[in-house]
Amino acid sequence: MVRLYDASLRWALRHSLLILVILSGSTALNFYLFNAIPKGFFPQQDSGTLLGGVQADPGISFQLMRKKLAQIQTVVQNDPAVDTVVANTGGRQTNSGNVWVTLKPLQQRDSVATVTARLREKLSQVSGARLYLQPMQDIHIGGRQSLSQYQFTLQADDTSQVLAWTPKLVDALRRCPELTDLSSDQQQNGLQADLKIDRLTMGRLGLFPGAVDNTLYDAFGERQVSTIYQCNEPIRRCYGGRT
Repeated sequence: MVRLYDASLRWALRHSLLILVILSGSTALNFYLFNAIPKGFFPQQDSGTLLGGVQADPGISFQLMRKKLAQIQTVVQNDPAVDTVVANTGGRQTNSGNVWVTLKPLQQRDSVATVTARLREKLSQVSGARLYLQPMQDIHIGGRQSLSQYQFTLQADDTSQVLAWTPKLVDALRRCPELTDLSSDQQQNGLQADLKIDRLTMGRLGLFPGAVDNTLYDAFGERQVSTIYQCNEPIRRCYGGRT
């Protein structure tokens, strides 16, 4: 090894001009490749599986959310590149759901980027709910789950400032043609009502505030009683919900 290095070094010193030309050409080629080769944080992987999150209006009911989820499943299942679709809703938030899409083999379909773009255009016709799709990746980075591949956290010392500037930031980002599937986890558009309890009448009837709270929560809240599963063929729809 030492003799080989000595011979190559002597040859390089005897042809110093040629070595200088090779070095200059290699440097110029590196600059060219740096600009020509596509770059990204992580290359998008085509694993044949798409993960999606459904987001609807914060005030939507479980029954209406189930119908919206069925519409989304039908649109996705009818795509020629899709093999199976499984979705659920009724978790911690009634206005959200999860979708898992299995694509056909790569020889029978387009690339995952093309399929995602085609589904995004078709799903824009479903009003009241939106599905955010992204391909499943083997390498994940981030400390929280998101509906998109990249996350931006907005913080402030005053909560009112965050509530005021978040929609402005989202609207500004939506005007950028390079960005798609923008969403925010700020849920401030739900319906609400303020109730004033007549404590004197409640006291005469022997009732406590907790009884009123439990009655209203049973009628309008999200108290979990049981889990119901329903599967319909042929498009293999599955729902998981609460009553």
